[in-house]
Amino acid sequence: MAVTAPLLAHKINSPADIAPQDVHEGITRILALPEGPTRDVMLGSVLTGLLLRGPRLEEVEAAVQAATDLDRKGWDFHHPPSGVRFVGYTGSGKKTFKTINLSTAAALVAAAGGAHIAKLGSRSASSKTGSRDFIDQIGATSDTVSHREMVDITGEVGFGFFSIENRVPKFDRCYGGRFQAVHALSLAFPALLSPVTCPAYVYGLSYPAVGASARLLSKLGLPDVTVMNSSLGKAAQVDELLPGSQVRACRINSGQEDLTFNDDVRRGAASMPQDLTSVAQHEDPRENVAAAIRVLAGQDRSQARNAVALNAALLLVMSEAAPTIQSGIDKALDLIDAGAGLDTLRQFVRLTGGAPHRLRALMHLATPAAVLVSPVKREKTPC
Repeated sequence: MAVTAPLLAHKINSPADIAPQDVHEGITRILALPEGPTRDVMLGSVLTGLLLRGPRLEEVEAAVQAATDLDRKGWDFHHPPSGVRFVGYTGSGKKTFKTINLSTAAALVAAAGGAHIAKLGSRSASSKTGSRDFIDQIGATSDTVSHREMVDITGEVGFGFFSIENRVPKFDRCYGGRFQAVHALSLAFPALLSPVTCPAYVYGLSYPAVGASARLLSKLGLPDVTVMNSSLGKAAQVDELLPGSQVRACRINSGQEDLTFNDDVRRGAASMPQDLTSVAQHEDPRENVAAAIRVLAGQDRSQARNAVALNAALLLVMSEAAPTIQSGIDKALDLIDAGAGLDTLRQFVRLTGGAPHRLRALMHLATPAAVLVSPVKREKTPC
């Protein structure tokens, strides 16, 4: 007998395995329900339950496939220039400790060091600046730049921004704005939305199960993927690497876990002191972006500099522009001190036909002390 949506919701509460086809059909049926509380409660119960049951990879894989099936037929894909190794880079969002734009700043530093980073992102509603908000604030243009043109820009300057907000419009009508915490789809969904096919991917996860996420993404076709996470105590989870925190990383390349790499990432984070104040999000969006720009300009000597360098080091290694995490950290610090990341950002703004004066204005913006944003506010993220 075919599994109906209510029956799948009941099966979540059983310790027995659920057949992948039953998960897929059940979620498909839930997504097809009329908009309203019944659909929302069922979707929330099932996606949260699938995460808390293990997660069990076959079940989560089926859930991810059901979600992507709604929009997959309309997807376009592009390829990097021949011989150029693009690294796709995104995160789950929904982190419970809000930071300045570490990931975008790290991508720009890595690009200055010879990497080619395809930054995937969207706007945020609880964090003051998601990666798309950062792009808008610094005056770059992305809406009028086609994916093919953005691939060319990435090949030229080493950095490109690919908005994934409109990648899954049918799914987002059922999902958008309704989830405030990590769930089953968070293990993989955003990393699968890239419009450019990359040889390698880095995925930040606001949940400790980096091994499960990496294995899932590898099984779903990503050839070389690293999933990372930082924990601050038992509750706060971040989808970036934070120096001095409990860091987790799992790299799976061609189906094999790279244990040496994973250990190198943890040692790199442990070698740096923790200073959460230096990376904490600012209340005003422009101040938040300006804080990241000061790091890129080599003007910030706080631990935010180390945090950007640590994340950039991972990208440099994944792009094969640095042999080890430690050498990547050393290289990234030199690039930051030289202002090379800011030079890359200027080039990106120019090539997208953006407004350079907005970037110049942010560089002169004074910055008050950072103020944390309440983690209970709503965050709209792709997953």
